[in-house]
Amino acid sequence: MKKFVILLLTLALITSFGAVMAAEDPVPGGTFHRGITTNPRGMFNPILYDAVYDGYVVTAVFDGLVAIDEELVPVPRLAESWEFSEDGLSLTFYLQEDAIFHDGVPVTAEDVKFTIEAICHPDYTGVRFGDFRPIKGAEAYKAGEVDYVEGIEIIDDHTIRFTTDEPFAPFLTRFTYGILPAHHFEDVAIGEMEYAKFNEKPIGAGPFKFREFRSDRYVMMEAFDDYYRDGPYLDRYVINIVSEDAVPIYLRQGRIDFAGLLPEQVPTVEPMDLIDVYDYEALSYSYIAFNLRQERFDDRRVRQAMKYAFDRESRIDVVLDGFGIPANAPMPTASWAFTDEGIDTYPYNPDRARELLEEAGWEPGRDGILEKDGMRLEIEFLIAEGRVAEMTAVLFQEQMADVGIKVNIRPMDFTAAVDRIDAREFDIFMLGWSLGTDPDPYGIWHSTSPWNDPGFYHERSDELIEKGRREMDMEKRAEIYAEWQRIINRELPYIFLNYSVSLAAANHRLQGVDRDPGPQGLLVDLARIWIPAEYQ
Repeated sequence: MKKFVILLLTLALITSFGAVMAAEDPVPGGTFHRGITTNPRGMFNPILYDAVYDGYVVTAVFDGLVAIDEELVPVPRLAESWEFSEDGLSLTFYLQEDAIFHDGVPVTAEDVKFTIEAICHPDYTGVRFGDFRPIKGAEAYKAGEVDYVEGIEIIDDHTIRFTTDEPFAPFLTRFTYGILPAHHFEDVAIGEMEYAKFNEKPIGAGPFKFREFRSDRYVMMEAFDDYYRDGPYLDRYVINIVSEDAVPIYLRQGRIDFAGLLPEQVPTVEPMDLIDVYDYEALSYSYIAFNLRQERFDDRRVRQAMKYAFDRESRIDVVLDGFGIPANAPMPTASWAFTDEGIDTYPYNPDRARELLEEAGWEPGRDGILEKDGMRLEIEFLIAEGRVAEMTAVLFQEQMADVGIKVNIRPMDFTAAVDRIDAREFDIFMLGWSLGTDPDPYGIWHSTSPWNDPGFYHERSDELIEKGRREMDMEKRAEIYAEWQRIINRELPYIFLNYSVSLAAANHRLQGVDRDPGPQGLLVDLARIWIPAEYQ
């Protein structure tokens, strides 16, 4: 990855930037304009939204019990502190006593209980129950067998305890979801929550109050003056919906202060006055998955051969314009659990690919396509339509042909492709995963997970995944996940393509952003962003 911060070195820029940086202490005032290229759906509920663009609004309006900082470490928000019991089974939160919702009602343990219990409710229509399944009694409550969750206990108005049946190491990171004001849902059934007017005009306890959503134009939020933390310093936070092509224009004109970029936009944006461009690793990766239920993929030598036969570094250079990191296991390098010890990098080597395929018993047929026991190594490559996927598929098709594997590309729209994958009607497919800040791989890789699309089962892998969830010591967890990564690297249920790189542009006038961004990006804490008075 090219790690850079692009600074224009003209005298005018140095003078202007120096003036911006001269103000050392945050000052109130100003409007931060963020640009996004997709219209939010308008589901501004922290336990129901499933679109990242709705999430930008939710993050500003709501606070959870904890947040994740730039080092991927949980930090206090509505919970000023917490503690685990010695046996690791109970997690007790102590709430901020001066936190209130935007309507002036205090935040209490009842609101926390309501929010988490709603996620566990039998009629809950969202997708977050898996995060709280380990709570004692949650599964019984979800199944309708009991009428309360045994492991949720209110101690007093500002203290609440959660208990699990066994230690659950990622537990603390699950409490980043925004806390709902229970009093706004007294007459709303959980099964009907997704239709509540609240979702269109949300009320949280975060740094900004929701004001207006004009579809395809903007979302406007205003500072919450009674916020329990220092800040927010801005008067307003406005999310502008901008067409993809117009992002560089809006940045140049100062109509937006911040936006994500496409690789092809970097050469246009980087020469702009008062704009910095950043790239940083995201907690995500792209992959090609095998359907391991098929006999021809049973032998891992076939899977390894296909990875050797694909020039992934050239793909990064040509398809991703250099913005990617070659991946060899499902743990991004930005994660504290990443290891490269004992990890095979599978460099591009068609000769090694042919050797492995021959060892596995595959021989060329009359037309040059490999055959074995009456099977042809002819496979359908399912992709979701789009430039990156289509260019990758063509390159993959050409390079597999070089080693005797025939690939037929099957492009489909995203929804149709996912439906095929969910029905397990595929040979191989290409997609990507965005990951949480905790490295727990259970949801994707455990043999019982519904998202284990390849049908991967490996007894030791399951043991390590389960052990990693129970181990509360971070160093020991890292050792467990290191062994697990070596198994996945060897067995290759996926051809790991690349860890993702995010690109963003920010105006110099923005202060309080992370100028050396990690996976959390530049906007780690909206409450601490400010604009010097002379640039408001």
